[in-house]
Amino acid sequence: MASEEDKRRLRERFRKQLRHAVSHEEELRRRQAAKARAAERIDRDEPGWRGEPDAETFAKMRRGGRARRHRELGGAAPPGLPRATVTAVHQGRIELDFAPARVAQRLLLDPDCRLVVGDEVLCEGTDGPRRAVALLPRRTRLARPDPGNPHRELLLAANVDVAVIVAAVRDPPLRPGLIDRFLLALQRGGVAPLLCVNKVDLLDARGLAELAATLAPYAGLDVPAVLCSAAAGLGLGELRERLRARTCVFVGHSGVGKSSLLNALDPAGARAVAAVHAGSGQGRHTTAGSRLCDLGDGTRVIDTPGIRAFGFERLLLAELRAAFPDLAAFASGCRFADCTHAHEPGCAVREAVAAGRLAAARLGSWLRLLGEVDDGER
Repeated sequence: MASEEDKRRLRERFRKQLRHAVSHEEELRRRQAAKARAAERIDRDEPGWRGEPDAETFAKMRRGGRARRHRELGGAAPPGLPRATVTAVHQGRIELDFAPARVAQRLLLDPDCRLVVGDEVLCEGTDGPRRAVALLPRRTRLARPDPGNPHRELLLAANVDVAVIVAAVRDPPLRPGLIDRFLLALQRGGVAPLLCVNKVDLLDARGLAELAATLAPYAGLDVPAVLCSAAAGLGLGELRERLRARTCVFVGHSGVGKSSLLNALDPAGARAVAAVHAGSGQGRHTTAGSRLCDLGDGTRVIDTPGIRAFGFERLLLAELRAAFPDLAAFASGCRFADCTHAHEPGCAVREAVAAGRLAAARLGSWLRLLGEVDDGER
């Protein structure tokens, strides 16, 4: 007979699944709306493009060898093919940067070939649009669960050296829990983190002291932080220097000012910005899709749409523990080796929080993420 705890876990699991469930009619409506938006963007922004390749074009692409297009290169691809970096992905096509010429070109894209900004590919074809024939191995990756299908991973960027986690001191307020989630995702993908706190010009001396206390746990984790203000021009020199000669991706909550910071670093980019909603205080989505831009001096930046929630599918307990070394330093003193730090007696982690030796926000993030660990790992 199932215990009350087993029943609670089952209810929680079903609740997570139902959160993403939609009716068949709603799914069709969303698909039609997405196609309409894509067609509108094509007509408005790129009048020379006449929609997706037709079925005959894709058939030729498939006859050319889908297996070659999907494999990661292992030395078997034809020599001498030009190498390119994906700078943007649209419906039915991608934009490429062919180094060292730095000439942007468009390429036909098979719908089954899932490339992301930052991917490096080998291309072939001289008459008409080129096509990707091999995907080079990804050095690093940033991914999250697909909101439309929590059992599938949604890749956001590839081959980046550092991810800039952008937060704001207010409008919207700084959320340590979201920062912790990003750190876990970056750990999974092998990407180095950099914390950038925007809008610090809105703080007085007391607010700056409180911010320093909030960021102290991340200094202990060797996560560098830069205090910035895109509006006042504060901290931009330090941020630019930390990004110099590196490929970076900007991530963060909607409305924290990612596009404003990039505009300050690259005035020629002219990215759209918008104020947060006055009623809810939530950010507005102004970046529609990811795009890689060159800031000069070897610095390349990928701007991504704002993220209001960040969950994990198939989260392993070992991954979670590795992301919280500050808790592990105290966990060795717990009475039970498998202590969850939630309710067990003799928990050294909770004692450290009560004594002010460990930030309560970090324990709170641990407990929330612990609820997302795969049931078979507990």
